[in-house]
Amino acid sequence: MRIDVFFDVYPHPAKPYFESQLTEWLRQGHELRLFSFGNIPGATSRFAITPIATLRQSPVRVGLAVLWRCITNPARSWRAFRASRRIVQGLKELAIDAQLPRRAPEVNFVHNLATAVSLSYLKRACPIAALAIYYHGGEIPGVRQIPFEESSRALGSADVVFSNTRASVAEAVSRGAPTERTARIPVGFPLECFRPPEDRAYLPLHRCRFVSVGRMAREKGFDVALHALAALRKTSGNFHLTLIGDGPELGSLKALAERLSLSGCVTFRGHVAFDALIQCLADFDALVFSSLPIPGSNWRDTQACVLQEAMLMGTIVVASDFGGVRESLPPALQAYLYTPGSAQELTERLSAVMSLTADEVRSLGHIARGFVEANYDIRTINQRLLAAVATAGAPSQALQSTP
Repeated sequence: MRIDVFFDVYPHPAKPYFESQLTEWLRQGHELRLFSFGNIPGATSRFAITPIATLRQSPVRVGLAVLWRCITNPARSWRAFRASRRIVQGLKELAIDAQLPRRAPEVNFVHNLATAVSLSYLKRACPIAALAIYYHGGEIPGVRQIPFEESSRALGSADVVFSNTRASVAEAVSRGAPTERTARIPVGFPLECFRPPEDRAYLPLHRCRFVSVGRMAREKGFDVALHALAALRKTSGNFHLTLIGDGPELGSLKALAERLSLSGCVTFRGHVAFDALIQCLADFDALVFSSLPIPGSNWRDTQACVLQEAMLMGTIVVASDFGGVRESLPPALQAYLYTPGSAQELTERLSAVMSLTADEVRSLGHIARGFVEANYDIRTINQRLLAAVATAGAPSQALQSTP
């Protein structure tokens, strides 16, 4: 199958599931072409990527491409231009389309709402290709929040809209995705890349090793985790938290740890490359996931992939009950969910973990890994995605049965 895949930013070090999906599709024999509207300096990928520029970024190159496409394929160019009722928007979409190859794929697969908004015209310009959009969730704080008029135009144009969980599917529907054209299929993982060491230890010296991973930003709630640990320390100091990641709040979080007198039990490791991160997750007993809603932002956690990455390495999870997080955990770990933003509840959940024996944590770790193996295998998930595209418009109940 010929699949054109579109990204807002690619390659993206924080989204390794993109690489996993592409690798598996190639292994299955599909033909891929990749397009991106942006890039992160220094980020690399083994896949060839075609950048898409705007007229403002490259007026001469893009302008000549538009002229050539209008001459050589006026029908498609006209459809791209007329897909919007606004002249300026039509010109922007014509400029994007002029940079795409004329040989149509069988599937246009679009990642993220922002990308889908830029490609709202695509189904009308290229009606012979199935259009699939993967809704990964709302916009993070600090970026433009997409209004309903734009999101509904984009999502409503798709033959099928995928998202990770029941919560995120409902969110996509609230932003304009037709209910009958949605399918709940999570992001998958190459299970063979996640192998805990055979001698994996738990609670060495009866000390609980916590870890938090993510962008150091307000929505990740790391300040809540620090306050919870400060309260926990009043009754027990036999723990340590390692925070992995960088971002705009890193300095203020370090200062908060100092004010809370947590220097001896909190370590900031900064950025860790993904492959190294996966291996080091096996050095911890529990992942502390503390995301919380931010007023005025559309962002919610959908699947929270770091949860599955940790569980695949046998690490249990203490998490805020936010977005699609509950659906992304086995029932045995849902007992350790807490109300987002509540440091008191988080303290109680951390204390409950610390009361477990090493054998109990090991048992929960085995349950956690088994849950991910059963529900998030990239091999079956990629097949399900394309099966849903093939029957676009009427996804079957089987395609919507993932926990």
